[in-house]
Amino acid sequence: MIIGMWIVGLALAVFLVNHWLERSRNPNNAVITSIDGGKRSISLKRGKYGHYVVTGTINNMEIDFLVDTGASSVSIPETFANKIGLQKGAPITISTANGLATAYQTRIDSLRIGELEVRNATAHINPGLSDEVLLGMSVLKHYELVQRNNTLVIREP
Repeated sequence: MIIGMWIVGLALAVFLVNHWLERSRNPNNAVITSIDGGKRSISLKRGKYGHYVVTGTINNMEIDFLVDTGASSVSIPETFANKIGLQKGAPITISTANGLATAYQTRIDSLRIGELEVRNATAHINPGLSDEVLLGMSVLKHYELVQRNNTLVIREP
């Protein structure tokens, strides 16, 4: 009985620590859209590691985005692209932090974060990415970005 209580207690502790770590990596799981002067905006909190990570959808499938203003396009991990049925287009050479790599052009029907949505966005499928989609300028160019302290506001122009 005592061993069972220890096992349950340990399992609960592991669950709570994992939840806390995930929350500190992505503090923007539930995005709230604000409307000011008829323009929609979202406010993102900076994550524990200094990045802006936010949960959104591509073609109605949920995924975490890493906001990357240095990326010219949305970059999607190949495993996620296969899961949602994105088609590989022409191969292209991209420049990454790890050097040159081959990716494949594609298009996204709908990319949504909160109530902000871009349709028919250009993107590429990147076999070298693991978990997160890089939210690059092919989508971000449609919005105004304002960073203050530990908050990034993305709003309609």
